[in-house]
Amino acid sequence: MTRPGVSNTRKRRRPAYSCVSCRRRKVRCDRANPCQQCVTQNIASTCTYEQNRNARVGRETVPSTTNEANYQRQNVLQEGNSGQPSHTPHASSQQAASTTGQIRGMVSKTRVFGQGHWMNIFSLTEGLPSLQPLMGLYDTIIRNASHGPFDAIADKIAQCKRLARSIKSQRPSRSSLPTQIHQSLPGSHIVIELTQLYFASFESCYRILQRTSFMKHCQTYLNNHEDTDTCIVLQIFLVLAIAGPLHQDNKIRVDVASKAGMWIHTAQTWLSAPLEKNRLTLGAIQLHCLLLMARQVNQVGADLIWISTGSLMRMAMQMGLHQDPNCLREMESTENELRRQLWYTILELNLQSSLDSGMVPMIATGDWNTKPPSDHSLESEPEIGEEEESAARKPPSFQPILSKSIPVRLHASRLINDLREEPPYDEILEVGKELALACRDISVTLDQINSASPLDQFASSFCTHLIRRFTLCLHYKFAIKARVNPLYSHSRKAGVEAALDIVALVEDDLYARVLRCGGGMFRDIVTRAAIIIFSESSPDPEAESSSLAKRRDYARQETLLRDARCVVQYAKERLHYGETNVKVYIFYNMMLSQAEARLNGQSEEEAVSRTLHESVDVCYNMMQDMVVGASISAGPSTASLEESLNRSNDFGESLDSGFDYIHDNDFNLDFPDLQLFSGW
Repeated sequence: MTRPGVSNTRKRRRPAYSCVSCRRRKVRCDRANPCQQCVTQNIASTCTYEQNRNARVGRETVPSTTNEANYQRQNVLQEGNSGQPSHTPHASSQQAASTTGQIRGMVSKTRVFGQGHWMNIFSLTEGLPSLQPLMGLYDTIIRNASHGPFDAIADKIAQCKRLARSIKSQRPSRSSLPTQIHQSLPGSHIVIELTQLYFASFESCYRILQRTSFMKHCQTYLNNHEDTDTCIVLQIFLVLAIAGPLHQDNKIRVDVASKAGMWIHTAQTWLSAPLEKNRLTLGAIQLHCLLLMARQVNQVGADLIWISTGSLMRMAMQMGLHQDPNCLREMESTENELRRQLWYTILELNLQSSLDSGMVPMIATGDWNTKPPSDHSLESEPEIGEEEESAARKPPSFQPILSKSIPVRLHASRLINDLREEPPYDEILEVGKELALACRDISVTLDQINSASPLDQFASSFCTHLIRRFTLCLHYKFAIKARVNPLYSHSRKAGVEAALDIVALVEDDLYARVLRCGGGMFRDIVTRAAIIIFSESSPDPEAESSSLAKRRDYARQETLLRDARCVVQYAKERLHYGETNVKVYIFYNMMLSQAEARLNGQSEEEAVSRTLHESVDVCYNMMQDMVVGASISAGPSTASLEESLNRSNDFGESLDSGFDYIHDNDFNLDFPDLQLFSGW
């Protein structure tokens, strides 16, 4: 007699080696993980084995309650040490599930689906007696290679699928590019040179492309414009747009800059059209990353990068880049590394754009488990077109060291851009300390690159800029407050040091070209860095001072004034490179005049008034030259703009009357109204 609670189910005489699906369908299983039968039927994610298998473990195992609790406690401790807030239990359980080696969901083609997606509903209902024999009939007709008596039904369903593809192919698509777009390319040797410049510079921090394969595609497109994939073609044009300012020939720089806008808009249109599922590829992710970089380098919608980065991040997460490749289907090692590099490039773009837009990052620590990229390159074979030994040298890669500081920079960005509450100063100091340690580690890495190569110096400047701007943004507000409240003196010192580091980037001739023509993060010098330097270079008029103190102040302020003059010159050069906001140059030049007059004991009002009129005249002449240049390059369509500008004869008079307040006694530019940046 059977005891209560004891099952009388008959035991199997031999262990079950086939997967659950093959055993239910009564087909031969090759016992792989996943098996070939499940792969053929497109149900690889549901290929599971019984838990008591001796030879192999199941693809989806449930962690014990004790292990999951230990992992959650460890995750909370790690986030607490890194200064990051702990997140929802769902995020923790998601990471806990990922430690078993698989995700809680399924992989279909290029996309990853969580349990909420409809494609998971059938896998969860397999084996339910209430759905039999319907599910068995479905397997026979749809999944199995042999359909038995239902061959005619299966054949008609296959014909319906082919007809569906034909219908989709007739719908509007974004597969085609302008037929003559290849005619906008510069010479073949220039394309190769610009491509090599790109890999030696920007790819040092943003790892997007595989050099060897991309150079092959590039050479193929140069030889035959018809047989190259559209995504690859757009990648080539965007690489040229990004590397254009780095070429040593000014004529080539001007030529590429004149075409970069058209290339960027073409790529943006291709990506912004109604999304098609077959475009969810790593190539499209690469194209999107290149597009965001090209927009910043060429000032094409650079202020809206944060919005576009959100689209890129959602696209990447839908493809599972936020999950380590080891948790997904089996892939080649090169694809695993490429996915990791792309994910951390997207995280970096997200972080940088959050500072530029004044918005919080769109992801938090714990929302991904992708491992950081390795130090070694994906390429193991020599690159095309690099016969010279100097060109074949491996460029530096700073992405692994930058990825280590992503958690603390995420925390800093949230503190900087939190719209609801003011962060406590103690937390600012704590995060600032962690940022300082990250900057020190990166500085040690940069010091090890003992190279006089301009491209290596560019890579070093780029890496420095990416990390130091977080320290500047974190301490900026409190550095300004420190002028009247000495409790924030640490932020004042940290802010000044970060501002000086960023202004010093102009001394790098190659990187300075991008700083002059770029937008977004490449405009840092004329924002926070400039304000801090000008506020420090202008002595406090109410402070006690003797003749000896004035001499000491002059010696101490001379270094800051030199950097202030550099900022003014840099603002003027940006106007030459297409910047249309003249207010920045005018007001910074006025601030410089006030600081110099105050330090020399001269009349501040007269110095500032004289500089104001001179600066306005300079800007007016530069704007006229830009309009004439645009009219010549664009044809007669822009001539009316120049005529309307020339008809405004009262331009200088209106400016004169608008600045009458400059002679008021309370005029002070110590802390200028930052509304002058509102037109950006």
